[in-house]
Amino acid sequence: MYKILLPVCLLLILPVLSYAAPVIHFDEVGHDFGSIGQHDSIEYVFEFSNAGDQPLVIEKLTAS
Repeated sequence: MYKILLPVCLLLILPVLSYAAPVIHFDEVGHDFGSIGQHDSIEYVFEFSNAGDQPLVIEKLTAS
């Protein structure tokens, strides 16, 4: 009985767990910096929020 009950319970629980997730929402997804010189220093802040219902953890950032 347990061999059947455990997989059925897992199948019922997995969709519920997939809805509980962090969702990152950016106010602005791009920015035009215009013409920048080789030695110019620039800075811009991209604001974002967590629109999900779980904590949002940012582990790694890279520039493109």
